[in-house]
Amino acid sequence: MPLAGQVVGNGVRLVRPVGRGSHSLVYFAVDRGGQPCAVKIFPAHLEGYADREYQHGHALEHPRLVRVMARATVDEQPALISTLARGEVLFQRYAQRPAVSTERRPFLLTMVHLLDALGYLHALGLVHRDIKPENVMVEDDGSAKLVDYDLSGPAFETFSTPLRMGTAAFQSPEAARGEALGPESDLYGVGILLGWGIHGALPDPEEPYPLSADPLGALHLALTSADRHARPNDAARVRQELLRLASLPY
Repeated sequence: MPLAGQVVGNGVRLVRPVGRGSHSLVYFAVDRGGQPCAVKIFPAHLEGYADREYQHGHALEHPRLVRVMARATVDEQPALISTLARGEVLFQRYAQRPAVSTERRPFLLTMVHLLDALGYLHALGLVHRDIKPENVMVEDDGSAKLVDYDLSGPAFETFSTPLRMGTAAFQSPEAARGEALGPESDLYGVGILLGWGIHGALPDPEEPYPLSADPLGALHLALTSADRHARPNDAARVRQELLRLASLPY
């Protein structure tokens, strides 16, 4: 049975699919008052992911984060109703590369907004654990929101079995080892995105990035340090440094 047109929760009508999360299908929807929202539908066997995302996302109140408003069910599948993040995922929005050269001001605004979102999360004692282009929705002017909290949880949370959380290309070394993750682990993902913006490609272990004249290169190197203890762990300070370096001539 097609899902479009179905009404879920308190009068929210599904309109059309608009994307996929790491474990879900996302629909554009409208509430009973005609206001746009999003409905994220999980496979039945991933109910735990939906519950976890609701737990960590329903109390968030920040302009650079989507807020999970309600837990629902669609065709016996767990679902979440959230505020809508407009725009395109980061890599689609900055199709002309490198973004720092082709659209410097919008791209740096995107990075600032991402750091704003992380600063708020980290102040609450939470880490996102999956910073990647698909989880950063970007509008035409570079304004951005961070989405998808199904891997999020308390900083330095431990599990009975080590879990390698995140997406390989953006995963910190400690995440790849299955260690408990802190703010510096999220900021490693920011560093990978910043390096992509500077160089126009993701890093290749066999072919290091060439030296860059851009002053942002120093921040990229600091954020992607393999040693988590040498890496910045304060999103607000990284934001300040990003803005300071961005104003330097090169």
